[in-house]
Amino acid sequence: MRNRTLWAALAVLGIAGWTAGSAAAQESNPLGTRIINSSSPFPVGHHRLEFLVTHRFHESINDGTSHDLWGLDSGADTGLGFTYGVAPRLDLSLYRVSFQEDFELAGKFMVLKQEAGTPLTLTVRAGADLPQRPGVADSSRPFVQLLLSRELRPGWILVASPSWVADTPSLENAFNVPLGLTIPLPGDQYVELEYVPANRDLDASQAAWHVALSKAIGGHLFEIVLGNSRATTVDQILGGDSAAGFKSGDVRLGFNLVRLFGY
Repeated sequence: MRNRTLWAALAVLGIAGWTAGSAAAQESNPLGTRIINSSSPFPVGHHRLEFLVTHRFHESINDGTSHDLWGLDSGADTGLGFTYGVAPRLDLSLYRVSFQEDFELAGKFMVLKQEAGTPLTLTVRAGADLPQRPGVADSSRPFVQLLLSRELRPGWILVASPSWVADTPSLENAFNVPLGLTIPLPGDQYVELEYVPANRDLDASQAAWHVALSKAIGGHLFEIVLGNSRATTVDQILGGDSAAGFKSGDVRLGFNLVRLFGY
């Protein structure tokens, strides 16, 4: 049943995207397709390819010492991802992170774009997380997200993402609303803030927070990330129960590197 629901959602996204494929304008955004860990509402753009590298250190800075450079000598979760714009408002993406060998497949379609007479951007995203490491329970975890954004003033973008996933490490049918905010700085730089509330259906759930400084250089986007959680996939994010474990007071270092190809 879960697989039928997932494929039906992806089929709807595909039909909508090809229907919109004749639109001439690109719908991409300089922030890229994600805000730190969560997906942004913005597609990559027609016939564009985005390559993503994520890196999150295992040990928190506050648990480290000078002997291990405050966690920099610890191992890290690394992720590689590709997003392709098959139509002006439709993306297909594949992302794989080393933690639990988790593959995230998704389609994303922008339904509304903020402009005169339209107060917000609304995008639908559907897919599945597929952890491949032996022994991981519930190795098929479909999800659906509504990605909403409102640009309050140039570069000041507020994002809310009501999201459902079939399974997290501790929950079934988990729902949460990740929040994000971007703040522009001089020189094609942004401060990005992300907050995922503790899940109300799990007493042990922890709220996750992240802050990043991003800088666009040519076709690259560099993000230096500080936050308490290592989670970068929907199934690990929504429950506040990442199998990697984290505490609210943890501070971990990481980075995102994005390279955009195309025209």
